[in-house]
Amino acid sequence: MLRRSVALVFALCLVGAACSTSDDGGDEGGDAGATGEASGDPIVIGFPADLTTDWAYYDSPMQEGAQFAVDQINAEGGVLGRPLELQTVDMRNDVAEAAKVTQQLVDDGAVYLIGTVGDGILAEGQVACAAGTPISTGLGTAPSLVGDMGECAYQLVMSDNIQAAVLAEYALAEGYETAYVIGSNEIPYTKDLPVFFSDAFENGGGTVVGTDQYKIGAGDYSAVVTKLANVDPAPDAVFTPMFLPDSAVFLRQLRQAGLTLPVLSTDGNADASLLDAGAKAIDGLTFSNSVCTAEGDPDVQAFYDDYNAANGTDPSSYVAVIGYDEVTLVADAIETAGSAEPDAIIEQLAQTDFTGISGQVVMDPATRRANKPAALIQMDGTAFTCLEQPDFPAYVPAV
Repeated sequence: MLRRSVALVFALCLVGAACSTSDDGGDEGGDAGATGEASGDPIVIGFPADLTTDWAYYDSPMQEGAQFAVDQINAEGGVLGRPLELQTVDMRNDVAEAAKVTQQLVDDGAVYLIGTVGDGILAEGQVACAAGTPISTGLGTAPSLVGDMGECAYQLVMSDNIQAAVLAEYALAEGYETAYVIGSNEIPYTKDLPVFFSDAFENGGGTVVGTDQYKIGAGDYSAVVTKLANVDPAPDAVFTPMFLPDSAVFLRQLRQAGLTLPVLSTDGNADASLLDAGAKAIDGLTFSNSVCTAEGDPDVQAFYDDYNAANGTDPSSYVAVIGYDEVTLVADAIETAGSAEPDAIIEQLAQTDFTGISGQVVMDPATRRANKPAALIQMDGTAFTCLEQPDFPAYVPAV
């Protein structure tokens, strides 16, 4: 469901041509015509995205949703009477290219940037903040990102300590008393999520009975599975922040080894490529996510319907919802501030209290991370099903 066509659509072209901006950045909107259409110099949002490597699983649908929001906003008169423009450039998951592309977008007049989920995110943040241009962590959920990127960076999605806490509460509510935790020290996402989960699980009375490490992109996790199979007594559940395509391989090897214990994971599994593991391997997998399924949330279903009506096809994944929400949030911030100047946007983002399709975003101005809840999705064979949505967790591990 989450990506209703298994084929991934990679948008490999630049969205929108380079454009000029007003000399002063202009607080005043252009003169709207009698029809209320946006006019004047566009307000440019830049997206230095990975549209080439595995991270395109996430950045490509992020672009789709962002462009859809831009199209809708412009059809309704734009922002401050001016049209929005999304400029997306492929940085090919190359850190040096990410810095170069980000600088070019800033030089070309972008007043806000959506960050990649790929390896170039820190470089993008550092370049953006040196220029005083606000940037998001995109789909990046690691709480450390905003500090590493710079004072202009904001996290608009749930943080890893929040999604880990939601999963720990769910595990305890299901009666799981013991857990085995598998992570990787290679990146903050796979390094810190196991720590956050263990903290929340043990705070609630659970016990972590063992841990292990895996290598991202290894393609074979039989050694990890063998070690898990030898844990005595067997844990009640496994937690791992493994993401696609690794998680599909791990789940298949886990079930082929005859291990049937529940697996809990995170938002890197919300893609139709998970189905490549087969129904037997993924049945029962429970993972956190930024947004629920269309079948489980009427607002998400309405987004899919509207997107299909406008584009003749569904978005390539749920991530389009997050891209849509980010652009509408930023447009709201610009309208509220009454200015499209980067410093005014930065100031307004610190005061964010915005409800989009994916839920309410309340910004903590001290951390520049949103207090945003997580959804829970469980696999029923090959169907992505939405569990009853949890409240904001009672205990959230400190960062």
